[in-house]
Amino acid sequence: MKFSFLVLLLFAGEQVLLDSVLPSKAYELSSPNPSVITSEGVTIDRLALSPKPPVNDRVLIEPKTVTFTRGKKGQDYPDYKEATIKYPQVAGLTDQTVLQNVQTAVSLKSVIGQSLNELRTEFLESWWLSEIDYTVNYNQNSLLDLTFTISGVGAYPSTYEKHRLVSLKTGKALRATDVFKKEAFGTIAVMVDKAMQAEMKAAIASGDQGGADIRDQLANKRFQIKNLNAFSISDQGVTFLYDFGFPHVIKALEPSGRYFFSYDQLKTCIKPDGALGVFLPTAAGTRG
Repeated sequence: MKFSFLVLLLFAGEQVLLDSVLPSKAYELSSPNPSVITSEGVTIDRLALSPKPPVNDRVLIEPKTVTFTRGKKGQDYPDYKEATIKYPQVAGLTDQTVLQNVQTAVSLKSVIGQSLNELRTEFLESWWLSEIDYTVNYNQNSLLDLTFTISGVGAYPSTYEKHRLVSLKTGKALRATDVFKKEAFGTIAVMVDKAMQAEMKAAIASGDQGGADIRDQLANKRFQIKNLNAFSISDQGVTFLYDFGFPHVIKALEPSGRYFFSYDQLKTCIKPDGALGVFLPTAAGTRG
């Protein structure tokens, strides 16, 4: 027992000497196995004890939920209504100015056009709003991609979406000019419009089979350069978004308005020094 205790002390002394010579970062990189078993059978996780640099290519997102109520709940109060508002609270960036910019860019006021208090005031006067929710589509490589969904009930139930793509390096919402070469705008618009026209043709055929003619709703619809600012991203590529604006009565027959193109298809159109440059083949090794 004394011998094993002495071995443990010698091991600890050797480890202290090693840590004093090698910096923690070099130690993390040079250790093929981060776990070490001592002579007493105790497992030590070296990496868990080593300081790690902060990660700034993504953010921490905490969902916040608020419920609005109007009237009193119960059979005697038919005017009762409630709405659930879910929105993201962003943290985790060391640059406080950039963090504040991101928080502003994904706020309800910026995305929907109304603050939480403004939504509450409107809710007390209107029956329409039922729910606001959001989905995190992407959160790495210094890019944050969110979709907000707003639902309500008027003459008919209805839902619409608002999209926001933000650079975590600047905190600003990204537009086509930030990620695509300006001279390629026309090429991209033609590519997307070709896919859109094919989907419209299929939607018209499906509408005819269902007894509804949607030709008038799709007449003269084309994807143009002015539509390029609405897009979502993933590790695989870019999805361009188009809102056809169908009335509620035939909303189910509306084309999806989502047109995906891989980074390989768009590689000649993407700015190498832009926010999507990390996805180009030459930068593949830098992806997070």
